[in-house]
Amino acid sequence: MLSFTKLLVIACASSFLIVAGEYIGYRAAALQYHSFDDITGGGFAALQENANEYIKYIEEASAQGAQILVFPEHGLTGLTLGSTLGEYFPQTQVVPDPEAREVPCDYTDVPESSLIMHQLSCAALKHHIYLVVCLAEQFNCSQVLSEDESYLQHSVDANAMPNGCEFYDTQVVFDDAGAVVARYRKKHLFIEGHFIEGTDPDSSAMFETSFGVTFTLMISFDLLFYDPAVSNMENFGVRDVITSSGWMDQLPFLVAPQIWKGFSEGYQANLIAANHYNPMEGFLGAGIFRGVASDPEEYTYDTSSGTKLIIGDVLTHAPVSPRKNFTSRSERALSHNTAGHSSVHLLKNKDSMEQDSQEIATGKSKKRHERMAEVNIHQKYKHEILDHYSYSILNKTKSGELIQQTLINHQNSFTCSVIYTYPPGGSEDFLYMLISYTGLIEHGNFTYFLYNENCAVVLCLNENIESCAQIEGAYLGDSTFRPYTLVGFFNGPYIYPAILTDSVQLFNSAWWNYSLVQEENFYQATINIYEEVNDVLTLGLYSRLFSMDPEAMQ
Repeated sequence: MLSFTKLLVIACASSFLIVAGEYIGYRAAALQYHSFDDITGGGFAALQENANEYIKYIEEASAQGAQILVFPEHGLTGLTLGSTLGEYFPQTQVVPDPEAREVPCDYTDVPESSLIMHQLSCAALKHHIYLVVCLAEQFNCSQVLSEDESYLQHSVDANAMPNGCEFYDTQVVFDDAGAVVARYRKKHLFIEGHFIEGTDPDSSAMFETSFGVTFTLMISFDLLFYDPAVSNMENFGVRDVITSSGWMDQLPFLVAPQIWKGFSEGYQANLIAANHYNPMEGFLGAGIFRGVASDPEEYTYDTSSGTKLIIGDVLTHAPVSPRKNFTSRSERALSHNTAGHSSVHLLKNKDSMEQDSQEIATGKSKKRHERMAEVNIHQKYKHEILDHYSYSILNKTKSGELIQQTLINHQNSFTCSVIYTYPPGGSEDFLYMLISYTGLIEHGNFTYFLYNENCAVVLCLNENIESCAQIEGAYLGDSTFRPYTLVGFFNGPYIYPAILTDSVQLFNSAWWNYSLVQEENFYQATINIYEEVNDVLTLGLYSRLFSMDPEAMQ
């Protein structure tokens, strides 16, 4: 694998600055997987069925030169976990301590509780590829059944197991020689009574590969928290992140490729993401998001795609220790550019906005085709309740001139602003709103509360904010709404920028730019767009203030 030297300067504005020299290239794969979920034939039978399928994709990924392959959360067990211990125990596996560097392929007389580990280890060894596999881990459970088989009839409650038996939602990493080199136990569970939360240090989620790249792991809901991934990026300079997900989409901010893209762009990190394929249950997508080198992403988000392997080359750099605590204003003000365009290009684009709007108003802009397409109704979406958001309707104008609209929350020192135009000729059947909110947002039917600062432009069906992003089954005409700049003045640096179209696809990365500048008392996050966006669904800056979460969530 080729590597070369180039100066790279990144300011993530999260109180650290990284300067690195050596770029490294590697080839990664992520699997969108339609799991076998039927456990009527026994929990282990389902586990084995999925493992057999995994081995086919390991062979395929290796044949295409992939050096690392990522599988989704619950891909091995499927989405149906046993309701009794008798059903559930056979779905779990024993995972050795990574410090021992055990090669499960070397096991003899392998028990059922290690058989899938054995098979995957052998596949990694045979095909000389790193594997990141998410599974249900049993720990210290060997005596439970032998002492009292009546436990088989008990309902699963991971927090009430006897004799120190523990169950974890665990990512296991096999290296290219079949050894277990990392074991990360999910820290942030999402209504998962089959598991207890992992308590190992964040460093347990890190591993270094033979091809020179250091990765940090996370599982699904972990993405919205500081640990382990953000912690490992800040404390160890890691820029390559892997997520095994069972991600359920939520509009308008948390559709899988949207939040993956935002994470990658916001942190200038590469993100390899694997997810389930089960659109009617809200699961869809997988991809490679290349935030380090600002290269375009490769991903799938198609309800007709089925199981699909995404493979692509990634450019990163060797991790270095971060330099904490900025020492000068110039360092604090350093902005990062996530689309590969220079600051000169950005300034030129701003200077040309008025000319662009005049061309649109006089009919000189790109000709748009009439469109009346039904949004696919074969995908389930959750929706965030938006009635607590501030909002402003982005009114249409006849002349197509540029307009700036701003929302200010004086109490929380939070400002959200957009520059846009509404050239004539678009559909009158729907509109756009600028929305913003700072405060706690519920997840999981009021089970969890996370603190957000959100700033976005969202497609709405009418003037009721609750109609925003309610696109399922709606017929949407062609919109001529054109945003140029979205700016938020945030109280923290952990910001996820993304642009999602109303066909629920990402807007072309080459046509927009994200920058973040730290000032004395705030962080200015900006999305600049310099090509026409057709049919925006969400143009958003989704932000987390981890320190403001309720104590139970930290």
